[in-house]
Amino acid sequence: MPSQKSQLGTLGENYAESYLVSRNYLILCKNYRCRFGEIDIIAVDYSNGELCFVEVKTRTSSLFGEPQDAVDYRKKEKIFKTALHFFQTSTQKHPSIWRSDVIAVKLDAERRFAGIEHFKNIFNG
Repeated sequence: MPSQKSQLGTLGENYAESYLVSRNYLILCKNYRCRFGEIDIIAVDYSNGELCFVEVKTRTSSLFGEPQDAVDYRKKEKIFKTALHFFQTSTQKHPSIWRSDVIAVKLDAERRFAGIEHFKNIFNG
């Protein structure tokens, strides 16, 4: 049986996926794993043709900070290495222009949707 933390993460990822699809993104992969780490969602942004490696952070409270604050230097480094691994091992052709985004999902105490923020290109900010 999945832990409450795992269930919360899956719920947030589902909200993030719906958000991206509604904004003309094509979801290529969810929960891509390799020895360097995991990327929650890999998608193509059809507005500009960029490949996006998306980290989803979900919180029910801001007691310990905003969801996006959990993506620190070490997490960014893991995302970068995992993205490079994806390019090196993928047999499909993907856009060569890419970025890494964070989607922060907020839920209320009963785990109902309370908001979403999309931070694009986290390596440039």
